[in-house]
Amino acid sequence: MKRIYSALWCLSLLIFQTDSNSETYQIGGMYTQHYRDGTYAEWGKYSRIGAKLAIEYINKSGLIRPDTIEMLPENIIDYNCSNDNVALMVKSLMEKDIIAITGAECSNPAVVMAKSGSQFKVPVVSYGANAAELSSSLVYPWFIRVVSPSESYEKYLIDLAAFFNIRKIAFIHTTDAWGRGASRVIDEAAKKFDIEVIKKFSFSRDSSQLEIDKILNIIKANNIKHIFITAPTPDTVKFFRSINKFDLNKKGYSFYASELILRNTPNDAISGAEGYFAPIASLPLSPELNEYINKYESYTGDTADLNSGNFIYSVLSYDHIILIANAIKLLKVKNLDVSGESIMSYLRQVDFIGASGRISYKNGSNDREFSPIKIMNFRGKNKDGKMVFKPIAQTDKRTGELKIFGENIIWPGKSNIAPE
Repeated sequence: MKRIYSALWCLSLLIFQTDSNSETYQIGGMYTQHYRDGTYAEWGKYSRIGAKLAIEYINKSGLIRPDTIEMLPENIIDYNCSNDNVALMVKSLMEKDIIAITGAECSNPAVVMAKSGSQFKVPVVSYGANAAELSSSLVYPWFIRVVSPSESYEKYLIDLAAFFNIRKIAFIHTTDAWGRGASRVIDEAAKKFDIEVIKKFSFSRDSSQLEIDKILNIIKANNIKHIFITAPTPDTVKFFRSINKFDLNKKGYSFYASELILRNTPNDAISGAEGYFAPIASLPLSPELNEYINKYESYTGDTADLNSGNFIYSVLSYDHIILIANAIKLLKVKNLDVSGESIMSYLRQVDFIGASGRISYKNGSNDREFSPIKIMNFRGKNKDGKMVFKPIAQTDKRTGELKIFGENIIWPGKSNIAPE
């Protein structure tokens, strides 16, 4: 019996010594809760839920045992999806001995953050910034993301239009990093399918409703019925308000946007948006996704909706935190010190199944290799006030080609018939 007690005492002492040598790694968060104009960014709430659930999972599962990860409330900044003072905000976090900046979901500010990461040698890990220029690890060596680049998202909107034999379009885009990249993507894809861009417009983020109205008035005067817009959510909402104002949501028209509008969108914009198309990440069914769904539903009390942008953003946010933990795990296997600099060296070497699917990286790229996309069709609000999006197309996992399966597409004007 004394030997048993002695063995238990040694074991408890070993556990105590192991715990006493554990590290808690601090991460910083740049998450949008409100846009610069004060509009509530609903998806920001869900991205932080995903990050919180990821940290809880990492610490409870022992993924990096005996170490843990922490993101303190004072290390989370609402940067308004804006460039304003973002370099100073990031600097304030970098000086707190953190191992990574997370969130960084808006492309133009993410470019600034990525440059700050290079300066301080701390990785910037994004779940949402999809500007094409952020793909290169040579240009942005301290940046990485779990979302597909603009080439994937906006390109498939042109693929969809080509499928329905749409030949002439108007294109509107912002002048920021994301908008510039999207412009190149749309131009190249349109040229491939011999689609003519009759009118092209650019505008600054957060432009006035009056400026958007002027653009739509020109489009109406030129009788262009198929319109593409790549812009942040607030500007996309203004676009659909203009569509409604000029009575363009009717049979024979089609609209393509890079963003899903949110639950707090004004009714006049919703009326303008009915029948439009937007891309979003597709979530392959897997045990990992089911596990996340259970955590999400337990924490929020809501039913997970795989067609909801808010839920999808929460999944991507969850995975971008898990990505950091997997890089730490690789370092620990090799018995290497964990720091921002060492983590960056291993982020592109990870290969694991996340809640959003497989996450691994191409050589020389900040983009994950496997990231399917689906195209959503907006059906308006239901009686409970919920925004209803239905998938009508998805990329093939093997070929990357867009497969259209939406026989029940709702077009503008509540039409069931594709425009001629």
